[in-house]
Amino acid sequence: MAKLAIVLLSDMKDPVKVEMALRFTAVALKQNRLEDIRFFFFGPGVRVPGQLKDDATLKPVLDELLVSGVTTLACIYNARGLGEEDNLREAEVQMQAIGADLVTVVEQGYQMMTF
Repeated sequence: MAKLAIVLLSDMKDPVKVEMALRFTAVALKQNRLEDIRFFFFGPGVRVPGQLKDDATLKPVLDELLVSGVTTLACIYNARGLGEEDNLREAEVQMQAIGADLVTVVEQGYQMMTF
């Protein structure tokens, strides 16, 4: 079975990309045809959980992702640099250095999608 890694590099300055990343992940999960799905908040993407706090449309989609069992990680260095650590903690998104994780998913044959 195929494996998928989704990397969200955009923030709500480009809401279409954010929505596409979240909704595509939800669809991929519901299809239940992939061996594994991983979701990464990287670069400006680490802002998204904080930006969606009061978004009635996309906050439920993000919440669904976060409780789905999909491995969801945010880059701690980007979070620190952009002042988003508190928002990510509040959303219960695990923060760590994700460069090695991204190399690992490539090495393990994951299909990469970036938004």
